[in-house]
Amino acid sequence: MKHRAFTLIELLVVIAIIAILAAILFPVFAQAKAAAKKTSCLSNQKNIGLGIMLYTGDFDDTYPMDQYWSPTEATPQVRWFDSVYPYIKNGDKFTFNGRASGKGGIFRCPSTFDQEAVYGVHSWLFPDGGNVPWVNSATTATVTTTTVDQPADKVVMLEKGLNKGDSNWLQFIADEWGYTDTVGNPAGSVDGHHWDTDQSINRDCDYAASTTFDSTQWDTYAQCGSFARYRHTNGANMFMADGHAKLIRRGGLNWYKNVYIPGVMPTPY
Repeated sequence: MKHRAFTLIELLVVIAIIAILAAILFPVFAQAKAAAKKTSCLSNQKNIGLGIMLYTGDFDDTYPMDQYWSPTEATPQVRWFDSVYPYIKNGDKFTFNGRASGKGGIFRCPSTFDQEAVYGVHSWLFPDGGNVPWVNSATTATVTTTTVDQPADKVVMLEKGLNKGDSNWLQFIADEWGYTDTVGNPAGSVDGHHWDTDQSINRDCDYAASTTFDSTQWDTYAQCGSFARYRHTNGANMFMADGHAKLIRRGGLNWYKNVYIPGVMPTPY
């Protein structure tokens, strides 16, 4: 029985169809993968945020300090990761002298290249302790959850850019100068120049081991490791004071509405 073979034209048509389908589907697959990572990152923040809320419930509605020095501990630096770890019990505890380093596991956004800590807390709600070497006071007042006005709108924790080094910045900058053109903008005004949108969109804020990272430019305070990183289709996941987490698009973070805490933060600052 004689079988008819495919002609060259027929083979080329089939190949062209496959190429067209691949061109259509591959971006869809990439978008689906990115969406899954965004959801996983949001889930991480939700669980860490709930750990913070459980901590406040056990400590008279008081937020943990960003970090403090404990002279009785083998490792004196105690960070907010350590404070909330007993309520989460997830993450790599072995890269920072046995403490909860905030690397890996639930503390890492799967969209990042590295396992550096990317979740930072509000710099005024989570102050550095007065006994750390760089704070010029003996004590530091902690902040209670009751001081947060409109908790559904206030960002407690967000995903930041990366800084190279063993430990990334633990907080995000909440000061007004980081979000507005002129310090002292009228209450409720739309923010102007954003340090956070300028620094965070730079690719170096998510460095990869295989690429050159200019640490002299980006490994300093008030750079990308201290502001939101909009890595999810131009959006960043954020955890709010009332316990919910959501994605906020680049440019959508308003200092007065989402960051400023009356009575806790000076204004203008």
